[in-house]
Amino acid sequence: INAYNKQYGTKYNYLIPCNLFSEYDNFEDEKKMHFITALLYKIKNTSKNEIELLGTGKPLRQFMYAGDLARVIKEVIDKDITESFNVACPENYSINELARKTLGSLNKNHYIKYTKPELDGQYRKDVSSKKMKNIMPNFEFTKFETAIKRVYDKIS
Repeated sequence: INAYNKQYGTKYNYLIPCNLFSEYDNFEDEKKMHFITALLYKIKNTSKNEIELLGTGKPLRQFMYAGDLARVIKEVIDKDITESFNVACPENYSINELARKTLGSLNKNHYIKYTKPELDGQYRKDVSSKKMKNIMPNFEFTKFETAIKRVYDKIS
């Protein structure tokens, strides 16, 4: 896009988000669910006071409410921002922290059982939002706990 803009004088841009979650995720097919969706699904559908997660819980991930990405896109359009940048909330939590924050936000006290530590995947997958902060210094992301509760209430 940058080369095209330079060659043809256009003002196209791109936004690269971190991991997203929302109330419109796929909650029907367990095999196609991403982490947050699968976690909420497990919490909602367990008959015990325990949920099972893959890995060790140690890898770090950034998750953002999809509505925040939509607000960024709208602001980029409304303000005619032509720079490309990453879109990511600054928090980078371990899988275990994300699970604990989710349970706490929903007032659930489930035990988390980790299995198959070899499935941890890459330890970190950080997305820098430094450029975004310079372009949109007043943008505020929805708190993880607020967004999780919003999504869970919608699927319950």
